[in-house]
Amino acid sequence: MHCHPFLRSAVAATLLAVPSFGQNFNIDLGAQQSAPLPGLAYGAGANQPGQWFGVGTTAQTPVALSDINGLATAAAITPTGGNGDFFINNPIWNGNDGLLMEDATDVGGLFQGGLSGSITWTVTGLLPGDYEIYTYALAPDFPGFYNTRVNVVGGSGGPQILTGNWPGSPHVLGQSFSLHTISVVAGQTVTIVTDDPGTVSMNLSTVNGFQFKYTPGAIGTAFCFGDGSGAACPCGNSSAPGSGLGCQNSLALGGRIVAGGSASISNDSVVLTGSGMPNSSALYFQGTSQLAGGLGAAFGDGLRCAGGSIIRLGTKNNMSGTSTYPAGGDLAVSVRGLVTSPGSRTYQCWYRNAAAFCTASTFNLTNGLEIVWAP
Repeated sequence: MHCHPFLRSAVAATLLAVPSFGQNFNIDLGAQQSAPLPGLAYGAGANQPGQWFGVGTTAQTPVALSDINGLATAAAITPTGGNGDFFINNPIWNGNDGLLMEDATDVGGLFQGGLSGSITWTVTGLLPGDYEIYTYALAPDFPGFYNTRVNVVGGSGGPQILTGNWPGSPHVLGQSFSLHTISVVAGQTVTIVTDDPGTVSMNLSTVNGFQFKYTPGAIGTAFCFGDGSGAACPCGNSSAPGSGLGCQNSLALGGRIVAGGSASISNDSVVLTGSGMPNSSALYFQGTSQLAGGLGAAFGDGLRCAGGSIIRLGTKNNMSGTSTYPAGGDLAVSVRGLVTSPGSRTYQCWYRNAAAFCTASTFNLTNGLEIVWAP
């Protein structure tokens, strides 16, 4: 057992809910034992405001995770090792800093033997893509003496040792938190190891929480470019050869559409992103084929690429030339696009370009994108 003079109490959490699309997590370890969760506006070191989710570690069982919108996901985290959860009041850490850092899980020290000195955190059910993992690991009782080593197996950043008399926000990399990045493929398990590095006699290590920031991995195959490789642009307004963009608009840019996430009908997290457009309206739409065998056909100031049966997914307003679908409360791409069986669909973004440029149509389009949907 850990020799700190404070009370340990177990917190068990079990969630049974339908998974959502989000994969951004704010996790407060040992939460709601002696202190409530941090507030919605608290972004901590990741600058990621949102719902904080409490995870108890004493039971050593999988805990299903809710995202920063408070929605359940398919992801779960399982701790193995350590001495359970605890709380210590640190008078220097106030407000949300204290709510995150003062309740924690007790890694313990190597000198104690048994399960002390190391905790392995196994994370399953993550969507494919890139993750930044922020780990908060600073003892609330003696932060300037005790230290904790953090490593994300297979990720970048390597083992990092956290220690120091942190005075409170802003959080400090290498003191109150570590940062690792990792690319996750479908079905991959992520392993985080927090342990006593053995550099301080009678050291006792601690973990306070995690934040996961998710960037969907690129999916789909781009086609129908306005760079001379497809049909000719209407006014000789081709984008640079090999750029993979649509025909140029009045900003001397070509629009681009890309996608990220998981193109699975049963676990759809696809996000379509358009860029290189004026700050105007942008309509994302779906087709069932590549028009003209993927070469496209002149339409407005650009090329229409997605053909066959067309479904309008949604209209967005570009900011800094960029927009996404879905966003906010939008239906998932597969739901809005009525994709009920595996197969390919094509996607494109039509956008308003009201400047006196090229034809009188005052609109243009991005390149096309084909996505193959799995069950």
